[in-house]
Amino acid sequence: MRYVPMIFFSLVLVAHHSRGGEPGLMGLWLTLPLALFFRRRWVDRALQLMMVAGAFEWALTVQSIIEVRLMVGLPYLRMVLILGAVVLLTAASGLLLETRGRRKRLPDDDPVGPGLGAFLFVAAMLIPVQLFVEPKGILAERFLTAGGWWEGFILALYAGWLADKLRDPKMIGRLRPRVWLLFSVIFFTQFILGISGFEKFLMTGQLHLPVPTLIAAGPLFRGGGLFMAILFSASVLLVGPGWCSWLCYIGAWDNYAAMGRKLPGTLPKQRPLMRIIILVLVLGTAFVLGRLGVSLVTAGWLAASFGLVGVGLMVFWSRRTGHLTHCTAYCPMGWLATRLGRLSPWRLRIADTCTDCGSCTPSCRFDALYPTDVLKRIPGEACTLCGDCISQCPTSSLEYRIPGLSPTRARTVFLVMVAAMHAAWIGVARL
Repeated sequence: MRYVPMIFFSLVLVAHHSRGGEPGLMGLWLTLPLALFFRRRWVDRALQLMMVAGAFEWALTVQSIIEVRLMVGLPYLRMVLILGAVVLLTAASGLLLETRGRRKRLPDDDPVGPGLGAFLFVAAMLIPVQLFVEPKGILAERFLTAGGWWEGFILALYAGWLADKLRDPKMIGRLRPRVWLLFSVIFFTQFILGISGFEKFLMTGQLHLPVPTLIAAGPLFRGGGLFMAILFSASVLLVGPGWCSWLCYIGAWDNYAAMGRKLPGTLPKQRPLMRIIILVLVLGTAFVLGRLGVSLVTAGWLAASFGLVGVGLMVFWSRRTGHLTHCTAYCPMGWLATRLGRLSPWRLRIADTCTDCGSCTPSCRFDALYPTDVLKRIPGEACTLCGDCISQCPTSSLEYRIPGLSPTRARTVFLVMVAAMHAAWIGVARL
């Protein structure tokens, strides 16, 4: 019975949005009660906030009806009393989740912070996109009126679930490759649908090649088009080089290829120099071609060729070395992410409790935890804060660090941020 009021007022909101011709919001309120099956405290808090949002929708409706009735000279007091009660009861319906019976159904070790933090972070990123971005930045909005709200709610729940799971350090190495691959599959599915004639799946309605290098090279060639560059820069400032291991849409392929070898080998010592040379050549070529007025077709073929070489490196070199060679030796954006990432306060450090057992070295596919790095207690320059090594450390000596926070709190905050950005970027990071 404690769930009945929330379900009832969710259905009333469904009817309200049905009358307004907003199927996306109808879907949201139909979906919301299903989240009760997630028996977690953070889900209860999120649902309570959603019912407050529903009450706010009713309050806006009351205001609009008052304005109309004042214009035509009709009374409105009875309507205000009736809908005012609906406003209060909708907001209060979530309070029944605080009953003792509901709490008994929840796990004892069930912190609210990580899941709710990720849920709210996604909401803070996607609500402005839904309200202000044109053409519509959230994919579902292009197919369904108010569908962006529905998709945003589902993505926020997904981010909360992921952040809650990542509280356990042992889960990082298991979950990260899977959700990273999921991100890539969604991204490239939209790309394939877009180039197959379904232009609504393309961000601008125009084709952009899914080659990470074009994030920097594209604006240099075109002299504009900074959306992906801004998205990349914001990601790096927030989570440092974590962009490479959580948010890059093609790196998951390299990771999948590298995992074909059980234990990683070694990469050439010239790898850092190779990355710099490739970066200079790619960005310099893009700038010169743009100034020479080279056609988009020619530039596109060059960019596609560069991308295909990278895929070849994944297939033939990453599988052989066990390292993400495309990401750590070839991709210019990887070099930029690890260097610009130094502007971010996040770091991965090895505590003095480390016993030099070497358990972390095989888990690092980014060429950053050789025994010499462990002895120095600082991962190598190619570290992307992926956290896979944290899952393997038997002494819990590998730690995320940020000034002012304990290692445990720093790990929680970092993983909440990357989980939320991963979910939000699924909604907006399209071609």
